[in-house]
Amino acid sequence: MPKKTDLFKPQHYPHMKILFISDHLKFGGAERHLVAVATGLAKLGNEIAVAYLKPHDELAGELVDGGVGQIICCNSRGGIDFSAIRNLARLIRDFRPNVLVATSQYSLAMTTVARMLGRTRAPLLFVCHSMEVVQRHRSDRLRFAIYRHFYGMTECIVFVSELQRQFFRQLGIQPRTDEVIHNGIDLDHFSATAVATEAKQLRCDLGFTDTDLVIGMCAGFREEKFQIDLLEALRRLRDKQLPAKVLLVGDGITRPQIEARRDALGLQNAVVMCGFQQDVRPYVAACDIMALTSHAETFPIATLEYMALGKPLVASNVGGLSEQVANGHNGLLYTAGDIDGLVAQLECLATAPARQALGSTARREVEARFSLSTMIERFRYRCTELALTGGGASI
Repeated sequence: MPKKTDLFKPQHYPHMKILFISDHLKFGGAERHLVAVATGLAKLGNEIAVAYLKPHDELAGELVDGGVGQIICCNSRGGIDFSAIRNLARLIRDFRPNVLVATSQYSLAMTTVARMLGRTRAPLLFVCHSMEVVQRHRSDRLRFAIYRHFYGMTECIVFVSELQRQFFRQLGIQPRTDEVIHNGIDLDHFSATAVATEAKQLRCDLGFTDTDLVIGMCAGFREEKFQIDLLEALRRLRDKQLPAKVLLVGDGITRPQIEARRDALGLQNAVVMCGFQQDVRPYVAACDIMALTSHAETFPIATLEYMALGKPLVASNVGGLSEQVANGHNGLLYTAGDIDGLVAQLECLATAPARQALGSTARREVEARFSLSTMIERFRYRCTELALTGGGASI
């Protein structure tokens, strides 16, 4: 057995069997994170399986392509579904994982019960993606009052930002161990040169000219994203005679409100809404500036993608954004909801040289601090340590 201090040496890493458990495999930040980590660990020679509780499997193909050997649906109908728990317990017994990885509150609760039912000692790692499970609505807070008991039953919690870790510590969440592992980006995939030709054609197809100042945002149309703030800022920029336009990529429940505000502001010809896109890279690359106007975030992957593509970023200073962005260095921050502040930061990027300088620095910062390989290596280390000390199946 290698010593703990030797684990970073590749020749000392054992091959592991790791079972990831997710609510579903729909498109979303937590689910894309799961795909990145699971396929990254698979490419390092580990045997990976993924169980998803609810029957939505849009991302299953990416898992297969990335080398994940088993992808199993437990067919949960929601809530504490004992049939789904038995399915998961059976999978745990058959697969005999060295480590279990839960990726949401719900999958954590289901896995904890299934682990007891399956009588396995495999250590459980929980990847906590959000603070909004506590902050958003009264129903979320009530749900958390139940789920929080499962947090303490894990061997380790991985948080995606230091702010998030401190937030949960203040709530009294005390796992046996915890760690911050920032999200990482595939720098080869999110490369401006890889999509340059497609982006140039797309910009033309979307009706933007070379003189337009195109401000983009890729996010689900949900309450906390506040795309309407960007529309308010756009109206003020155009009133100042800046040739600004907005490209919104995404869809969701707040679309009617966004469309209504667009129309009320007289921006029908200055806002392009192109719906959900599986591959956002050419849309980001077609823009001059990328924005994030959320009033709540944890540690968004989208902003790292923007910066990896060399785009200057203007973002609301929420959640762990200050752990990604040093204001004025690799992006510009403003106070969430402050439309004047948002307008001022966007105006700072009215010239091409200013955009080029900030975008280039953003790319270098992602290369240095937020690469996919760094994130995968840290998960590999943590899983190996748990597997060697957690009392599960031998490796």
